[in-house]
Amino acid sequence: MNLLPEPTLRARVFLTLGNRVVVANHRGQPWFFLLGERVAPGEGVEQVLHRVLRRTAGFEVRALDFVGGMERHETGRGTGHEAAHEIDVLFAGAVPRYAEFGSRVDEVDLVTVERSDLHRVEFRPAYIGDVISSWLADRVPRWYTDGGSSRPPTVATS
Repeated sequence: MNLLPEPTLRARVFLTLGNRVVVANHRGQPWFFLLGERVAPGEGVEQVLHRVLRRTAGFEVRALDFVGGMERHETGRGTGHEAAHEIDVLFAGAVPRYAEFGSRVDEVDLVTVERSDLHRVEFRPAYIGDVISSWLADRVPRWYTDGGSSRPPTVATS
């Protein structure tokens, strides 16, 4: 009997500041990511995101807009490697007018990127920039999936 692993649910958020997008970077690394973390059983997604923003950026946002979801499957690759099923739910918010901008975590920098330059940024996961750009273009939430291929997700058709 082949049981699928319990999915890992993660909540991620990107912020806008005028025509710029706020992303995070582990100091000294060439790649960028979105703030977020794993959602524990019984915990709400927005609760997680507000906590992450308070801890990392020192503020909360009034409203979070649902951007979409990303679903990834990875099969085990030999002994000692288990299959993985990860679901990211992605939200967007605006940096409040009163906020002091900057990271409160020593090893994480918060930086802004022009919307038009998102395609030049190296993100992890790699397709995050495309998801952000798509949502900013039309504000339509989308569900992305790799269809079990472990390749970068595409928009789900069903």
